[in-house]
Amino acid sequence: MTKRETHTNVNSGSTKHVPERTCIACRQIKAKRDLVRIVKTKDEGIVIDAIGKKPGRGAYLCKTKECWRNGLKGNRLEYLMHTTLTPQDRQRFEEYAEKL
Repeated sequence: MTKRETHTNVNSGSTKHVPERTCIACRQIKAKRDLVRIVKTKDEGIVIDAIGKKPGRGAYLCKTKECWRNGLKGNRLEYLMHTTLTPQDRQRFEEYAEKL
């Protein structure tokens, strides 16, 4: 069991809970803000959620090319999203990964 991350507020001395999520490729638990969210929406299909607030089924990947390659390999992302990636979706995600 891992210790949950907390952030200490310097002004008040209180601690604030930091949301954590698991990368689907490397299975490491990291702070939510350190990961990229991919979400399946009703209207737009599967998209990269830069803000992390879009409604829909989501999955998280680290901000590394290796995790994106592993996450897109096979059908891991498709299985978690309960859908099939189109060639256009896969290409868009691969282009995003190259920019990391």
